[in-house]
Amino acid sequence: MTTADKMKDEDSKRGSYNYMDLMSEWKLKNSDFTWMEFAACKGADAEIFFAESGWHTANAKAQEYCKRCVVYKDCMRFAIENNIKYGIWGGLSPRQRRRNGSKHLERE
Repeated sequence: MTTADKMKDEDSKRGSYNYMDLMSEWKLKNSDFTWMEFAACKGADAEIFFAESGWHTANAKAQEYCKRCVVYKDCMRFAIENNIKYGIWGGLSPRQRRRNGSKHLERE
């Protein structure tokens, strides 16, 4: 049983998974999580960032968090360097990260 399965069993409430435990199972190129302590989205409902439906509405809500976040660039870098294919990270959708994520990092 994976950590994700265990977390689902322990707490079936959506958005309450311990994503840090889940990420520790991934093979990460960038494993610096220190920035997450200062993220504007800390404690927010994960459904906003990893929506299964209503993607455009959730995307707009997620980007509102990112606009006021002091560590959005670290978040964006984390997702780009680790090739994370799901969710909003640093204000960018998976498509935006694939298409021109490195340009966003250079701009800031």
